[in-house]
Amino acid sequence: MIRKLLSITYGWLVAEGAFAAIAPRWALAANARLTLSGFENVGELEPKEWYVDAARAAGVGMLAAGLVGLATERARGASGDADSPAESPVAIETGSEDEN
Repeated sequence: MIRKLLSITYGWLVAEGAFAAIAPRWALAANARLTLSGFENVGELEPKEWYVDAARAAGVGMLAAGLVGLATERARGASGDADSPAESPVAIETGSEDEN
């Protein structure tokens, strides 16, 4: 179940990253409409150029992270350990109280 959710999340990250990298002004406007829905005149907000550039760079980063995540999940599935149980927990000894 977690593997499927990870793949969906990585796919969403790729889509969001591509949208922000290709059309950062539209992505910022959509984000503003969603996050600032309780405010008036949200459509009149204009981002500064440095903010648009930062949004584009963040989009490229999200796109790269999502693609790496998808590739990792695909490689994990191809190696056959996608359904294997998690490794057993590691026990760490901290010493006993009888040493004093």
